[in-house]
Amino acid sequence: MERGVKMLQRIMLIALLLGLGVIVFHPEYRDTARAMWWGDIEASAIWDSNRAYYSEVVYEWDVRHEVAE
Repeated sequence: MERGVKMLQRIMLIALLLGLGVIVFHPEYRDTARAMWWGDIEASAIWDSNRAYYSEVVYEWDVRHEVAE
């Protein structure tokens, strides 16, 4: 049981390090991370390319959800 937990922790750590590596070395992902940090996601080149590619998806920012009774 402990062996499985340790293996999962290693896999998660490796995934985290690979993700950080991509953000550090790839300029577009670095700009996207910076835009997410500052709360201006639309300033990202990746955001623009995804918006153009997935044109049928509609983004609604000010949607309020009613509480289910």
